[in-house]
Amino acid sequence: MHKIIFTFTAFLIPTLIKAEGSFLNSSTIGGVITEVTGIIGSIQPLLMAAAFLVFFWGLSKFILNSNKPEEIKNGKNYMVWGILALFILLTYMTIIGLVSNELDIGPKDPIIPILPTNAQTTP
Repeated sequence: MHKIIFTFTAFLIPTLIKAEGSFLNSSTIGGVITEVTGIIGSIQPLLMAAAFLVFFWGLSKFILNSNKPEEIKNGKNYMVWGILALFILLTYMTIIGLVSNELDIGPKDPIIPILPTNAQTTP
């Protein structure tokens, strides 16, 4: 378990300190909040994926070991923690979005991914 945590933090630290060294150079509170929410927003998909994996790991333990009461209990615990983590992440996204809209801080335009199309452009 310690190796997993070490590996995760080794990949996470450059994101947190932003290797170019411009972290928290903003002179306003809005700029600082924008930087912090940007950092959390960049690692949030990884956390959500981990929460989904924990939930489905628990579901598989629950289903595959249906004849062992101890494994059923472990599977239920994994599922509860996975759902709890997803709930916390989604609640965080909602609260930060509402606060940033009300206080007029943070990114002004929502990030909307542009899907590639097969339409050819005429020269």
